[in-house]
Amino acid sequence: MTDQFPRDEINGKPRAVVHIWSAALDPHKSQQLASRVTDLIRSVGVGLEGFVEGRVFEADDGKSVTAMTTWKTRHLWASAVWNQRVDVILESVQSGAKILDVICYQRATIVPTEA
Repeated sequence: MTDQFPRDEINGKPRAVVHIWSAALDPHKSQQLASRVTDLIRSVGVGLEGFVEGRVFEADDGKSVTAMTTWKTRHLWASAVWNQRVDVILESVQSGAKILDVICYQRATIVPTEA
């Protein structure tokens, strides 16, 4: 695993992977797409090995929907992407939309501390 993706581990421990998927589309379709993506994560994603968290965002102008999922490892994320149910639903969602598809490692989480 580390030969192909050398950043998958730090000090021998796997790094969490964040997958960001965003579709630019007709504003009249954003609510429907946001609902479909949310349903996909709830009905399929949460049951897949390695799934940590999913978030779905709709732009304030309605022109894009973004989904962000976090996985324990890149390998487990890849297994989820190749899941047949996920593939069929994403294929139907992606038709006619401009897609941004990014895989990245979580570097840090910053939250305010109490004073």
